[in-house]
Formats: sequence, C-alpha cells, structure tokens
Amino acid sequence: MKSSRWSITTVTENDKAAIRELFNEVFAPEKMSDVLWEWKYGNGRGLGTVAWRDDGKMVAHYGAIIRKLHYFGSLKLIIQIADVMVSTKERGRLTRRGAFFLTAATFPESYVGYGARFWLGYGFPNKRAMKIAERLGLYAPVGKMIELRWQSSAAKSHLWTRIRHLQPQHKHKQKNKQIINKLWNHMADSLQDALVGVRDWDYVEHRYFLHPHKQYEVLLISRRFTNQALAVIVIRRENETCRIMDFIGDLKYLPETIKQIRRMAGVWGMKAVIVWITANFTKAFPQQEVEEHDLEIIIPHTIWSQAVPPEAIEGHWWLMSGDTDFL
Repeated sequence: MKSSRWSITTVTENDKAAIRELFNEVFAPEKMSDVLWEWKYGNGRGLGTVAWRDDGKMVAHYGAIIRKLHYFGSLKLIIQIADVMVSTKERGRLTRRGAFFLTAATFPESYVGYGARFWLGYGFPNKRAMKIAERLGLYAPVGKMIELRWQSSAAKSHLWTRIRHLQPQHKHKQKNKQIINKLWNHMADSLQDALVGVRDWDYVEHRYFLHPHKQYEVLLISRRFTNQALAVIVIRRENETCRIMDFIGDLKYLPETIKQIRRMAGVWGMKAVIVWITANFTKAFPQQEVEEHDLEIIIPHTIWSQAVPPEAIEGHWWLMSGDTDFL
C-alpha cells in the first residue's frame, strides 16, 4: 500500500532494529531490548504493518502477537494487538490520511475477519486512543477492564487447601505440564459461553517462565489431604502490592484462590492484592471486602474488515493482566 507521504509494508525480521528505535522514541524512557522483541514477535509469534517515510524512517507500527482463543467452545486463531505507535512528529495527523490509520486499516484488511488467517483481535487501548479509533471507523468497544482490590489478610494456614510454587526447572516440566493442561481443560469447560485465550502449558511456559525481563511466580492451590490440583495462579510482586496476573482452573475455585493469595500477601508483608478482569466477569470473584476501580481501558473489536459483528461478542471476553504484553 502506498500513500502520498508513506509506504505501508508488512513487518519482516529485517525491520526489528527500526521497530525498536521507534518504540524507544515513543515510549521513552521505556526501552525495547532485542530479546524482548524476539520474545514477542520472533519465530513466527507475531506480525505487523509499518509506515515508512520517503527517507527510510519508520514512523508508525501496528503490531500483533498470535494467540489461540477458546471461542464459545471452539478453537480459533486470533491476534493480540501490541505496540501500536506513531512517531511523535506524526501524531498531529490522526486522520484517514495519517500513518496510524494507514497501518491500522491495512492490518485487518490483510489478516483479520471472515476468510482471513485470524478470526478476530483484541487489545487494551485507553479511552482517548479508543475514541480516535472509533472516529476513524476502525474499532467498536466490546468490553472494559476493571481492577479489583483486596487488603492482604493475616489468616492462618487453611485447613482444607494449601498453596505452593511450581518450580520452573526442566526436571519439573512434565509434571507441571500435566497439571496446567488439566486445569486449563477445566477452565475451558467452565467458560463455554465466553472468549478466553488458551492457557495451556505452552502458553504459560512462554508467557511467564520464559519472559526475558519480568519475574513471575506460578503457584498451585491443591487439596491438603488428597493433593487434588484446584487452580494455578500467576502473580507478580509490585512493591507492596501482589498483582494476580492469571488464573487457570474451574471458576468455582476463585474464592478459595483469592483467600490463599490474600493470606500469602500478608505473610510476605504486602498490603494489597489486585486483579484486572473484564467488567462482565467481576462477579465471578469474591465480593466481600473488595474495592472496584474502572481502569478506563477499553476492549476493541475491529469493524474495518468483514468479521464477527461486535454485538456477537460484547460482554463475553475473559481477559486479565496476563493477556497484556506489557505487565
């Protein structure tokens, strides 16, 4: 695709340095390392469209990470929108002639919708970015993110359940794989009327154990006397706050999971436990002593290409912090 100002191309491995340079400009002081780009996009894990100035400078990038989706009980291939960025010198041109629009429109035309490689996409734009995309006719809103917060507790060990770390060492891999895949199957069964990204072993290993920069803890909650696995929970410690990144298991075990994490946060001397979840699933979490905050993050759905209509999926997404690429 060619505009009067920019050339629009699909991303190749040779564009890595230019993408990192643009990222470092747009999101300064945050930096994208070579290994972070590889973790996101390398080995066929991602794709994207970019806009180039005539002098060879990349001025816009619309990236996507490939994911598997449990879509109302069926398996679909989708994309997670990532690293949508426009050079600071081009941001004044947020019109249908601008670099952002050209990359954001070319991407679904090439990859998303009926008959395309990917069924749909999702992302986490803030309200301002979402309004721009809506005005340009690119997205429709199909949900929003809510933060739930509980204070840590000083409760003693629970009588019927216990919690322990799953170790990332290779010798534990096969056992961990069996546990997580079984719990993911239970979760998928309990979310037949939802859209939820696949949370099997392959996903958990890459997303959490193999992240090049961030440290996560993967915890197993099981019955104390029978060792039956009930849920896997992924957390990240952020100063005095314990962030729940992910949950894998039957949703009926969410109350016990939150009680255990609140207790462990208290043991670790932390003040609070938080979770991000789509608004339509807040009531799946325990409501006692909970604070609820609107994050002003909207879940977008592409309406530029011929695809699933937004009303078919509005209010059905299950998304958490782990479904982002930046937390």
